[in-house]
Amino acid sequence: MNKLSQKNLKNLFFLLFLMGCNNLFAEKAIKTEKAIKTEKAEKENTSNPIGCRNEGYAFDLKTLKLKPSDAGATQSLYVVFNKTNQTINLFQMRPEDSAYSAYLNHSISGKQWAVLATSEPVVKYICSLAEGKSPYGRIVNCQDHLQVCEYTNVKYGLNNRGNYWLANTGSKNDAIRAIVRYGIIPSIDM
Repeated sequence: MNKLSQKNLKNLFFLLFLMGCNNLFAEKAIKTEKAIKTEKAEKENTSNPIGCRNEGYAFDLKTLKLKPSDAGATQSLYVVFNKTNQTINLFQMRPEDSAYSAYLNHSISGKQWAVLATSEPVVKYICSLAEGKSPYGRIVNCQDHLQVCEYTNVKYGLNNRGNYWLANTGSKNDAIRAIVRYGIIPSIDM
């Protein structure tokens, strides 16, 4: 009887051990599944919107240079993503001969999108991060902090032409909703 109960006890401990291992593996599988979903959602939020192309701009000497006429019509739509966790400031660098146009300075929060409509032949920005008491912050390389794409051959209503930020800072879906709300139709030819 003693041998039988000792054997049953060993089997019972073995079963409990297997159940504990099973729970451990199940927890790890759940954590892995959550990590995969989070990674997929982050990748979806950081990828360019459908039809938005990587053209019509260049990064040059730490600046961002938007060139709408290079890729399509002069009235163009740019979607800009801040790749970092910090708010980035974009300060427009204007040539001396453009005294009558307004500055298009803007700030984009970390991991957020913004949308710029422009009819200027060239728009140049310098990027900075807030630092201390300086109102302008520290100049950084725009290429390291921004992801840019352009909708070429965009159809604007007559009242929507010009230079303005139409989506301040938000998710990719917020940016797309702002484009639709303004009645702007991006060409999605692939």
